[in-house]
Amino acid sequence: MSHTTLRRAATVLAAGLSGLALGATGAQAAPALHCEASALRASVAGQAAIEPVTTGRTGDCATTAATPSVALPALLDAQALIANTAYDGAAGTGSADGGIAHLRVLPTRELIAQLPTEQFIDQLPLQSVAVPLPLQLLGLPPTLQVDVKAALKALVPEPSTALLSVDLLDAHAAIACQAGAPVRSGSSQVAGVKLLGQDIGVDGAVSQALTVIGGGTVDPSRLDPGKLTFYGPLGELTGPLLTTVLANLKPLLAALPPITLPASVIQAQLRPGEQIDDGQTLTQRALHASLALAGRPILDAVLGEAQVGSAATACATPAVTPPAAPKAPAKTTTPSAGQTAAQGSVAQQILACTDRKLVLVDVLAQGSRVKLLGAANRAYVGRRVAIRLRATGRVVAHAKVRKDGSFETTAPRPARSWFATHRRANRVRYRAEIGKELSLPLKLQRRLIVSSLTSKQGHVTIAGRVVRPLTTPVATIRVVRRVSCHKVVLVKRFKPRADGTFRVTVKAPKGQAAAVYRLATYVREKPSNPRRYPTFTLPRGVALNTR
Repeated sequence: MSHTTLRRAATVLAAGLSGLALGATGAQAAPALHCEASALRASVAGQAAIEPVTTGRTGDCATTAATPSVALPALLDAQALIANTAYDGAAGTGSADGGIAHLRVLPTRELIAQLPTEQFIDQLPLQSVAVPLPLQLLGLPPTLQVDVKAALKALVPEPSTALLSVDLLDAHAAIACQAGAPVRSGSSQVAGVKLLGQDIGVDGAVSQALTVIGGGTVDPSRLDPGKLTFYGPLGELTGPLLTTVLANLKPLLAALPPITLPASVIQAQLRPGEQIDDGQTLTQRALHASLALAGRPILDAVLGEAQVGSAATACATPAVTPPAAPKAPAKTTTPSAGQTAAQGSVAQQILACTDRKLVLVDVLAQGSRVKLLGAANRAYVGRRVAIRLRATGRVVAHAKVRKDGSFETTAPRPARSWFATHRRANRVRYRAEIGKELSLPLKLQRRLIVSSLTSKQGHVTIAGRVVRPLTTPVATIRVVRRVSCHKVVLVKRFKPRADGTFRVTVKAPKGQAAAVYRLATYVREKPSNPRRYPTFTLPRGVALNTR
């Protein structure tokens, strides 16, 4: 599951299938509702908070989908950051969703250096060792100093498990006008919370101490001789004197007292489902997490936040005035963004619901190549599009914008090593560029893939596959068609084959030159985890052929 999949959690998927077209942009004048969303707001080690993904912070409620603009600090890793808002002008409703998919709080080298165990070792003085007389006769001084810090650190395992990990976080808030008054509601979803790899129930607030590194007593005889440094009256021992020490190390180490190391404990506080309503604004949070080490903050983060509100008079019913005399209809009209979303060519429909002039529609792995599909504003017809791979920063392909605004090309498929870990695979994203105009970056790895979309004799055929592991039983795939920037309609439900492949045919809408479809389903992250996760395709358009 990628950054462009999992745009929202399960609640977001349901909303998208019931009538909200994600990734669109638009706003209506009245009522003046406010919707905003934030994926993550975090302060690391007491520093100023960062907020990498927000939408709707200013202005009236609109249908938007934000993308990250700030890099996460090394302590944090996430597969998808979600901040979406939606507005339905006809119904007078708004909503916001903020969340994260697959969050991990990872112990960095800087954090490990702050652990009490590590700091205790760093502060250890040189250890004094009385040298037996027989060894003094071999040229050693009566007393040696031993630096054991490097040898002790070699015995202390560095924490490799995430301090905190969460599979899915989603905060949802909604607002609607009912009987002339705004009605606000909020809910949240938190799934798969683990502290140091152990499942934690979050039905309520959690406060727990975590032993990151256990304490204990170390026998000096276990220390690696190669990591010990010996000092005599004239400084560090080298050459023949060091050889003599190493040849007679056992009695020397036996003279050292046992070393007791303190444990390293982190205090974690988790508060799920926080909700704040001040009478005009409702704020819903999925999870508020705090981690502290020896009383010092490591992380204080709000994970998934959605907010809705309105002015006090936003839902007031306006006074009724007599209708004006009918006017003669205008000879010509300009279609709105919502109308354009279901009219015109494929490229026009794709671009109708975004303020961008350049969109990368999809990226598909096909054998040793990657197929890239996109759309551009008519002003760019005939221009050359560059395709850049974020993982390397290099331009890997070019395409020419056709007369209908579409473009298509292929690029070499990245090496397998790029997909060895989630972190590396997350960097395999492609972006289209024409001068300073940039598309959003799309990730190559997806769990729900449309390999072909064709039209013939009033029908549209969609073929593709769901990347395994599938759910048990196999989850239904839903096909929706966009009818405006704020509405989609469900046109088909079906199940894929046992291997995840599918081919489905639906009726094409009448009187249109093109249509935009999107598919959604559920998958399992891995065979050992039975929990279901939502995944869906990007909006894909098809020119309708009625012959």
